[in-house]
Amino acid sequence: MKINLKIFNLSAWLAALAVWCLPGTIETEGGPLRTEYGFPFRFLTDYHLPNPDGAIWFISDMHINLLVYFFNILFIYAGIHVILYLKKRIKEKQPE
Repeated sequence: MKINLKIFNLSAWLAALAVWCLPGTIETEGGPLRTEYGFPFRFLTDYHLPNPDGAIWFISDMHINLLVYFFNILFIYAGIHVILYLKKRIKEKQPE
């Protein structure tokens, strides 16, 4: 099976933009207060910790799980392929 790079690129961008477009979930159990982002699986975690050092870095309290991000890309890639396949099948069945 050949990988369609345009669809793969689109999938990667959609997975990354889901962090900013879709709301995260706030988790309070099992540790510090944190917000988790990503669709369909959560791959970016922002920990809300007090900052005694005075660090001003934006990503100092974030954790990015790249393996889960890659699974998101594959999941979205498969979804786009299914949509394109169904669209092709519907067009073939329509009488002209």
